[in-house]
Amino acid sequence: MGKRYRTLIPGPALFFATTSTLERKIYFQDTKTLEMMHCKLFETCEMKNGHLMGYVIMPNHFHLLIGFLSGGKGLIEFIRTFKGVVRKAYCGNNKLWAEGFDDLEMKSMEQFYIKLRYIHYNPVKKELVDSPEKWKYSSYRFWEMGEDNQHLVNDFKWMDINILK
Repeated sequence: MGKRYRTLIPGPALFFATTSTLERKIYFQDTKTLEMMHCKLFETCEMKNGHLMGYVIMPNHFHLLIGFLSGGKGLIEFIRTFKGVVRKAYCGNNKLWAEGFDDLEMKSMEQFYIKLRYIHYNPVKKELVDSPEKWKYSSYRFWEMGEDNQHLVNDFKWMDINILK
């Protein structure tokens, strides 16, 4: 996944982004910490003007499909802020996250749907649940079951033009 050139990606742009906890240690396994991350994700999207299209919060990492009118610079600021607010809420100033993050700019609808499916089935693959609708901390129910979620978008109108063909 591309790290070096993300600042050169102009907006609007949609990204698949992921990062993990330090040494992939499991921190987010109980309802309280998972709910906290859930709330912080939505708050940070609103604060940083992120267009959240897909996500999953896992016990030691998260995956996002998120877009920014400001492109790669928006993504960098979002991830920095999100990791910071989660860290402060969870453990104060102690280290929580691995350095950096991985990202990939979405270039096609096919690529978008492949990543969305990967995100939604990650809890099943990791044997946290036996079906994706049982994992509360993802966008699966929004996309596949029509569950309302004011924090998610399922169209590309925010981009002004649909660059994904």
